[in-house]
Amino acid sequence: MEAQPVIPSVSRVRRSERAERIDVGHRGARTFATRVAHLHDALARDGVPFADMRRAETLELQLAGVPDLGRMSGATRVADIERLEGPIVARAVPTLPPSASRLRYFLDGTQRTLPVWRFGLIPVTATIAAAAILVRDPAGNPTVAPGTLRLEHALLVPRRADAPEVAGLVRAAEASGMQVVDPLDEIKDVTARAAVAEDYGRMVEVAYVCARHMRARLETKLLVDWVNNPARSDDDGWIVVDGRLPVAAPRALGLVKKFGERHLAGIEAEALLNLRPGHRTSAFRPRDEFWDVADPSDEDAVVRRNEFALWYLRLWDSAGLDARHALVRIEACLDPVESPRIDELSAWLMAERTPRATADARWATLLYPVHYLERILKRRLEADTYGWPGG
Repeated sequence: MEAQPVIPSVSRVRRSERAERIDVGHRGARTFATRVAHLHDALARDGVPFADMRRAETLELQLAGVPDLGRMSGATRVADIERLEGPIVARAVPTLPPSASRLRYFLDGTQRTLPVWRFGLIPVTATIAAAAILVRDPAGNPTVAPGTLRLEHALLVPRRADAPEVAGLVRAAEASGMQVVDPLDEIKDVTARAAVAEDYGRMVEVAYVCARHMRARLETKLLVDWVNNPARSDDDGWIVVDGRLPVAAPRALGLVKKFGERHLAGIEAEALLNLRPGHRTSAFRPRDEFWDVADPSDEDAVVRRNEFALWYLRLWDSAGLDARHALVRIEACLDPVESPRIDELSAWLMAERTPRATADARWATLLYPVHYLERILKRRLEADTYGWPGG
């Protein structure tokens, strides 16, 4: 039987973090911060007019309190769902020891989105994202799975901006080997794109949404590679994805800590908010086209997300707190959908509540292995942005 998870000592966390970032820590001029600094100096030498914004807070801090960036405003509608276990009611989850859990892998990603320069009304932003999979061995010791640590960084620049200095920046950045991404590419209407390009505040928001999408694609590619690895065919361990389950992956759970969609209404929504700790809702499937996801076995195929089973789970007591405290949504691609299976998966997650990541404000919905992985990933980003003026 699998041993209970080990709480890593601080020294071991730091050793693990150093091991994961050693190739970055010794790259000198190749670190992302230094490459941006070299480009900054070149622009200044050439007399290009720009404003330096590198001492500003990251966009993660600036926009942390802005809800639903990138979505349409207005009242939310209740999604159409298929109830898989009858009406949505509270269901008690059986209690299992940590040794009974088959949750062995944990996938997460993080990003840092940094203001860099301003050319007139046009902001230029840098983003760096990291993702990895944590594996827990039979003794309960966590470590990053070999070959899963991914890193991506880019400058976010509106290529079509009517400014010669921006075009020059793109040429210089690409000549130096840096990736340049246009955050306005997803806006197909020419008039709408031009309107956003002239709005400094909207450009900052669009850049942040673009950075989030880049990180999401990095995590999705990592999960697809993981699913398609032949070693998974002989492995009965399950993987927990921190956030939505982006692909129809077997033996995978998506754990969503924040959710804006309204799947439930009326008495069923009340049953959700009244959940006691260790209880879950009945499972359901969304029918909305918005929920389409990719099939990891076929890059050209799209699996409707109505093949997923979703349910909510209360991890800790919310008495005296917000009704959403310690409430998570679970996503799984199950075939067939059976109540005993959903109970078992929920019990595994309940067994993962300890040790608690109390150093993080999100501890009530944050599994400790994910917290441990986040620390490693953030150290990796720190290594590649070392020397950034705002650091």
